[in-house]
Amino acid sequence: MKNEEMKELELYVPTPGDGWFYEKMMSDPETMAYNAPWFPPDGCIPNPQEEWKRLSSDWIGAEPERFYAYLRRTSDGAFVGDVNFHYTPERDWWDMGVVIYAPERGKGYGKQGLRLLAEHAFSHGVIKLHNEFETTRGAAYRIHRDVGFRVAECGNGMVSLELTEQDFEKGRTQMEPREFLDILHVAERLKDTMRHCTTSQGRRESVAEHSWRIALMAMLLRSEFPDLDIDRVTRMCLIHDLGECFTGDIPTFMKTSADEQTEDRLLDRWVRSLPAPLSEELSALYAEMNALETPEAKLYKSLDKLEAVIQHNESPLETWEPNEYELNKTYAFDIVAFSDWLTALRREIYNDTIEKIASGK
Repeated sequence: MKNEEMKELELYVPTPGDGWFYEKMMSDPETMAYNAPWFPPDGCIPNPQEEWKRLSSDWIGAEPERFYAYLRRTSDGAFVGDVNFHYTPERDWWDMGVVIYAPERGKGYGKQGLRLLAEHAFSHGVIKLHNEFETTRGAAYRIHRDVGFRVAECGNGMVSLELTEQDFEKGRTQMEPREFLDILHVAERLKDTMRHCTTSQGRRESVAEHSWRIALMAMLLRSEFPDLDIDRVTRMCLIHDLGECFTGDIPTFMKTSADEQTEDRLLDRWVRSLPAPLSEELSALYAEMNALETPEAKLYKSLDKLEAVIQHNESPLETWEPNEYELNKTYAFDIVAFSDWLTALRREIYNDTIEKIASGK
């Protein structure tokens, strides 16, 4: 994952004529809001043109004592932020910084830029990188920890973090307890996110209940699909509707492509914010699920759709929408076609539907 991220951005050492982007960022209140305590009222740097002249003459070509570069997107050459470091002799470390231009935030560029800066620094003689900022800047803290930074000091509303080459190469593998709780708090929303279908007692079911049962279905089918990685299928089942934490549930027959794009965008933004390697694992799972090419992805998707039909057969007929009488007869036959066993299961569910409609209950 790290190598794939590196390809999206690259370091670009600017020429004196490239100062327009630096001046643009330093003059943008949204980009510089973090800097407001030092440059009130909005954090913008006074006289950015003069500051650029000093920066370009004193920092560019001054490694390893000082380094400055833009973050450039490889796909179109656009500048999206900047990075820097400079040696602090009294502490024998290199203080560093990374800034993402506000319109480019939410795309994972902060973490990518930090990794690029660390890789460059350690290949040019830097021993230890250091950064310090307010403890309220949760996103900044997460991306530093994901890259491998360790907390050196924390107090008076500030956190001090350090990164050695060894820590960077090893990367962080443990999740902080607070990060774990934050993930659970987001996922808990699915307990209160109601689906269109009801339970056998006529109560609307939650998305969490639906996700639990398809995960149970996967576990129960281990012996029926011995060649598949059922643990991976189960993980897919558990996470497949996490995007609805941000959008709510929209029935299949009402969901538009615009709805799907919104859900995907919000889910992707959240997944990118999670600590590594969890973020990388979830991104890989969602990519596999969306491609729907592996047998594991096909099984997960089949269970997702079959559970919905089973639940409708269990719910009172009076709760059905008019279009669901036909939908419950035809839904999911296409996705299960890759498996004879699932196709047989779908026929049994169809028979239950016919009996239910005939009974009027």
